[in-house]
Formats: sequence, C-alpha cells, structure tokens
Amino acid sequence: MSIFWHSVETVLVLFLMGAAGYWLAKKGILDSETRHKLSQALMTIFLPALVIAQLLPAASQSDWKALWVLPLLGFLNIAFGLILGAAAAFLGKKRGELLPSMAAMAFTNTGYVPMSLLLALALTHPFATPEGNIGKAGCAYVALYLVVFSPLLWLIGYNLIAFGAGGMKWKKCLTPPGITALATLFVAFTPLSKLFLGPSAPLSFAFSAASLLCDAVCPLAIVLLGASLGAVENREKIELPYLLSFAFLKYLAAPAFALLCLFVIRKAGIAVTPLMALVIILEGCMPPGLNLIIICQNEKKHVPFMTSLLFMSYLIFVPFLVLWLFLAFNITKTI
Repeated sequence: MSIFWHSVETVLVLFLMGAAGYWLAKKGILDSETRHKLSQALMTIFLPALVIAQLLPAASQSDWKALWVLPLLGFLNIAFGLILGAAAAFLGKKRGELLPSMAAMAFTNTGYVPMSLLLALALTHPFATPEGNIGKAGCAYVALYLVVFSPLLWLIGYNLIAFGAGGMKWKKCLTPPGITALATLFVAFTPLSKLFLGPSAPLSFAFSAASLLCDAVCPLAIVLLGASLGAVENREKIELPYLLSFAFLKYLAAPAFALLCLFVIRKAGIAVTPLMALVIILEGCMPPGLNLIIICQNEKKHVPFMTSLLFMSYLIFVPFLVLWLFLAFNITKTI
C-alpha cells in the first residue's frame, strides 16, 4: 500500500502544480502572450540548462554502454505510436483525422512531464539509486531520450499535421534542447568536461548557473501545461468510440510495448538499472505533447480536433499515470 500511496502522492504533486496554472489562465494572469514568452524562455534557456546540469555529470561518470538504447527506444516508440494512431482513427471511425491522430499518438510529452514527475518523485519517494538522486539522474536519462525524439517531432510530426501545406521547415528540427544535448555529450566524452566539473574546474561557475536555472524547469513547465489546458479554445466534440479507442491504445497498448522493449533489452543481456527501467516505462505512457497544438495553430489545420483531443487525453492520463507508476515501482524492484 505504501508504494501505491507514493504513486498517488507523486501524481498529486504534479496535479496541484498544473491546477495552479489552470487557475492562473482562467483568471487572465497567464494570458496568451505571457504563456508564449514563458514557453520561449523555457525552451531556449531553462530546459537547455537542465540538460547541461543533469546530462553532463551523468555522462562523465556513468557506464554508458547500455544507454544507447534510450534514443533507440525514442525512435521505436514513435514508430509504434504511428501504427497505434492509425488504428485509433480506424477503430474510432475518425478516418478524416488519420494523420493528426497518428501525430498525437506518436509524439508525446516526453520531456516536461517525465522530468517533472521524476523531480517530484525525489521529494515524495525514499528511493535511492546507484546513479544518485532519482530526479537528477532520471532527468539525464530523459534528456538522452530526447536527443532522437525531439528532432523527429519536427521531421515527422510536423509533416503529418501540415501534410499538403507546403515544405518542411528544416530549421525547426534544431531545437535548443536538442542542440544542447548533443553538445553536452560531446563535452562529456572529451577532456573538456574537466573545465566544468569539479571544485577546481575553471568554468565550474557556468555549471553552477545551469544547475540553479534547471531548478525552475519543473514548476514552470507544469504550471504552463495547466495554463495551456485551461486556455484551450475552439474545441470540437470528440465522439466516444474514438476517444475510448485512443485512450485504450495510448495508455494501455503503448506502455505495454515499452514493457516488451524492456523485457527484450534485458533478455539481450544489456544492463538496465531500476531507474533507467522506470524512465523507459514512464516514456511509454506519456500523453500527447502540447507542441502539436502549436503546430496545428501555425498551420491553421486540425486545431479544434487537436485541442479537444489533448484536453481530454490529459484528464484521462491522471489515473493511468498512478497505475503505471505503481506497476513501474513493483517491476523495478525485481531488477
């Protein structure tokens, strides 16, 4: 029962933070322009700072022979998500929204929500890991997962929504967090890491600044998530058959695929730590990413459908998150 309560408690931490953002949006305090500017700050400064602060020490100190599976799983989850999205559209008789359905299923909130969840876990769960703090080490794993996932959102997800609406804007693939992750890995695997890590490192002040900035990611991201859902407008009614099909595939079939991948990885003899396994399971059950709404709004396509689907998906997501978090704790105890 204690594990179940820790799961509920962790989800409630995120729920209350999101509820605060929802309330701020409804009161007009976090209006559209403010949310846009804060989102830009989050993407260009705070999230890259988190990537540096968490990924650099982890990459410098860990045995990374097994961690190549994380970006690979990002690719596999996208591929399987595209199949599930198509299945949801056909099962729910929503064939006119086939492409956005595929995008919503495949391109999930793989950054802000799992990172915030792991940081909340560090506060609510007395959970020690070989990698150190569950929040910091877990965020490093998520950052590595995003190295492949983030560019593919703009390579594939963008085209699914903007299909037939012009050429691909390739520069969108070069997101600040993605560029930072690649640069951080380069520094970590070279003698340059000695410039930033350690009490006598000449650039340790830069690493300290990144560490302080990254502390703002969790509250800022979840508050903005709640505010964005609270400000959702121009929605359409989504028929129950489609919503049930989408929810079943997103929150049961997709996480089951992540568990299957974890089983195959372990059977192949690849070392997986409990925390790494936890991240793999969590990434499999995440809801659709809010960037999809931004893409729809920019392209002026599928906006009512996508806003409604994301709003309903996040409501359905909460109890399923408790379930998968509870199962993940029990599974990782056996690793």
